[in-house]
Amino acid sequence: MESRRFPCPGRWARSLGVAALLTSLPAIGATACTSADPGGPPPTLPTGAERDTEVKHEACDMTAANAQRFDVNGDGKPDMTRVPDGAGREVCRILDLNFDGAIDVFVYYDPAGRERRRESDYDRDGRADEIVSSRDGAVFLKERETNFDDKLDTWDYYEGGRLVRRERDSDGDGLVDQWWAFNDPSDDRCALVATDRNVDGKPDPETVLDLCAEARAKQATMPKPQAPAPRPSGAAPLPTVPTPVLQGGAPTAPQPGGTSPR
Repeated sequence: MESRRFPCPGRWARSLGVAALLTSLPAIGATACTSADPGGPPPTLPTGAERDTEVKHEACDMTAANAQRFDVNGDGKPDMTRVPDGAGREVCRILDLNFDGAIDVFVYYDPAGRERRRESDYDRDGRADEIVSSRDGAVFLKERETNFDDKLDTWDYYEGGRLVRRERDSDGDGLVDQWWAFNDPSDDRCALVATDRNVDGKPDPETVLDLCAEARAKQATMPKPQAPAPRPSGAAPLPTVPTPVLQGGAPTAPQPGGTSPR
């Protein structure tokens, strides 16, 4: 496995209930033995409270003799490099998205040509800040480094393309101490969040916070629009409004040659 820094040659440098939330821990342990996709490093799948927080970069040989380089903006520097294997199948791609000469993204492909991994450097420090793992073309895990200490601290899990849960190491000690359960499929800002305050590796029930509880309570107290009252039986029909008639009848169509009648 290579260094967690991106390579830098030359100019390239660079509604679930509380019970459901708390009982998710056994399921987390059960996924620890999931095998990784072949051809790349395994994602940091859950193994309990402790995590491997190292940001691992997967090799992509930009200097390969058969690499294809493209200068998109005509400045004489490659902005995209496609790296194929011996059979000509693209295995990874290197991107400079803002044309500054530094690598922003590495993309890796499975044998079917579908994206299986993406490493993104958002702060241009030469290190990946986010690693997205996909299976059969669908994202199932995002690992992120959010506090500039060069260690993973956030793990987002997806099912069917939707973010369903998150685990966080909020204090950088390598132990998960926050568990998020996203309980509103229509709004990924809504979640139940539990915290481990006594450092036993488990969410404490008394810490559960519903991020959207206040908004839902406010919405529940808002008056609902009233339907119009039904007309009493035998009431006279409502008056009809006559349709206005233009003076002289309907407008006359333009005449051939572009002239209109007076």
